Amino acid sequence: MLSKRLIGLFMLIGPFLAIASLFIEGLIPGALDDDGTFAESVQIMSDNYVLSMMSMIGWAVGALIIFIGMHYLARSMQGEGKPGSDFAALASVFALLTAGVAMVSLGIDTTIGEKDTSWITKGGDVVNATAISSAIGRSVFVFHGLIMLFLGLAIVKQKNLHRIVGGLFTFFGACILFGGILGSGENWAGGIWFIGFLGFPIMTAATGFLILRSAGKNTA
Repeated sequence: MLSKRLIGLFMLIGPFLAIASLFIEGLIPGALDDDGTFAESVQIMSDNYVLSMMSMIGWAVGALIIFIGMHYLARSMQGEGKPGSDFAALASVFALLTAGVAMVSLGIDTTIGEKDTSWITKGGDVVNATAISSAIGRSVFVFHGLIMLFLGLAIVKQKNLHRIVGGLFTFFGACILFGGILGSGENWAGGIWFIGFLGFPIMTAATGFLILRSAGKNTA
């Protein structure tokens, strides 16, 4: 079991790493163009190899430590007789699964991103691999909606953090989950998903800060 301080640190630093990776990606011409094809994405990655790898690794590491932090936070809330223990158990399972999904996506990206990889010289299809990695990566957003929803409900019932924190986690998780399922893009469902997407790093970092502050008070 990770210490309370390390859980808080993971949840605080993870969002900043993920956001920094988006800023790095924004430095790559055409990288944020959603209208481009996967073949064009591969070409952009090849032309801007260093920045692409920095952005890719930063995003993956940020996501991994967020979900590891959430997994152990949810685990710490489990126990017979604890209110919301079942919700915490579900959040813990989905957080661990999502960390695994993020690892798979990163593994594919790093393989196709290597300039002299034997996988490519043996006939590996870079464009299809990029498409598969993108599909796997997008599934992370659906899973983290479930994590936030269950974790928020557990916090509300257990009151180990402020109920407002639990309520916002639940709200943003529901936005990500149902907005992602019902639609995407510029329709109303896509707007709901985007609200949840913006709330995710804010609430994660805020929760990490509260956990660190609580850990500091306990050791004082």
